Parts: sequence; structure tokens; C-alpha cells
Amino acid sequence: MHVVIAGCGRAGAALAVRLDAEGDSVCVVDRDATARSRLPGEFGGEFVAGNGLRQAVLEAAGIERADALVALTHSDSLNIVIARIARDVFRVPRVTGRLNDVEHTVIAAELGLDMVTSVRMTVDRVHRLLRHAPLEPEYTFGNGESLLVRAPVPDYLAGRKAAEFNVEGEITAVEITRGGHSLIPGPGTELRQGDRMSFVVASTALERLRGFLGGRWQ
Repeated sequence: MHVVIAGCGRAGAALAVRLDAEGDSVCVVDRDATARSRLPGEFGGEFVAGNGLRQAVLEAAGIERADALVALTHSDSLNIVIARIARDVFRVPRVTGRLNDVEHTVIAAELGLDMVTSVRMTVDRVHRLLRHAPLEPEYTFGNGESLLVRAPVPDYLAGRKAAEFNVEGEITAVEITRGGHSLIPGPGTELRQGDRMSFVVASTALERLRGFLGGRWQ
């Protein structure tokens, strides 16, 4: 996976180091060339000094082959615009970023951007958004050992029972949103096309749940 990170502040640098350590291709963009010093010497990714709004800068960062872009600059408006450019101009599959002012989440939602506010924003949460799409982390329990996540039900699971997702100690299906209404599934509740499900899942079982939703039913 090639990830472009716009902004080399504390969060941007931490995310870049984590993804690089996991073997991903990473390029960090920051208009301040000295921000490169926030990345450790062993960082194996790239750093591009320049304005993330400029097409030439994004292209130098490999935006045309990027699987994801994360906008973590100091400016909400900048993050929103960079995210839109990545999604609408370069067709980057996964785009997210940080908003410092919760009021700007309304603007982002109207534009169809999946942004997070600084209050909820952590490197772990962005990491989950990148690693475990299409799962949507909604809430973290304890120190992150358990999560509440939501995901669309793929068509191939229509007709299966919601309880079939349950794995003791790892995954529990707790809610279904259907036609704008919410219901708590019982043992015999069958899934339908268009459903969205909520799960409480152990952080160590996210990949297993993603496998269920991606066609690897075990």
C-alpha cells in the first residue's frame, strides 16, 4: 500500500513511522522542509517539501499510485481541500484527515469526506481506517482492546443469520440499521441487502471480521 501523508506534525510523523515499519510505501508532504527532522533516521519512506495543494507536489509524492491519502496539516480548510483533490482529481481509493474544529465536520460530511476531529483523532484510529476498510470505528473501549465498528453487509451475505458472525470472545453482532431504522438482532434475524451492521469486536479480531465481510467466510 502506498500512502501519502500531508502534514509532518506529531500525528503525521507517528503515522508515517508506523506504516513504514509495517512495510508500506509512505511519502510525507510538508511545506516546511525542516519538518523532515520529526522523522527518525531509520525512516524508509520519502519526504517531499512543498504545498500539498499543488498538483506537482502531490505527483512528486506518488499521488497517482496512492492507495490512500491522509491530510494532517494544521489547517482544517487545507485538509478538506487536499482530501477533495486526492479523491476527485486523482481518484485515490481511501481518503481521510483531521479536523481541529468540530463545526467543520458538517462541511466535510456534505462533501462526502470521512474526516475525524482532533478530539477523537489518534494515530490508532487513522491506522484502523486505512487497514480495516470498510469497517468504521465508532467507539473504543478501555485502551483500545475492544471496538464498536460499523460496516455495510455485502450482498453475498443476504439471507444469512446475523448471529453467524458471533465468535465467542472476539466478535458480537449488536445492531442492524435497515431502511433508516435500527434493530437489535436476535438468534434468527436474517440479513438483507442494504443492511449496515454494528459489531463489538476485539482489536485482534478486526482482520477476521474484515475477512467475513470480504467474502472469506470461515
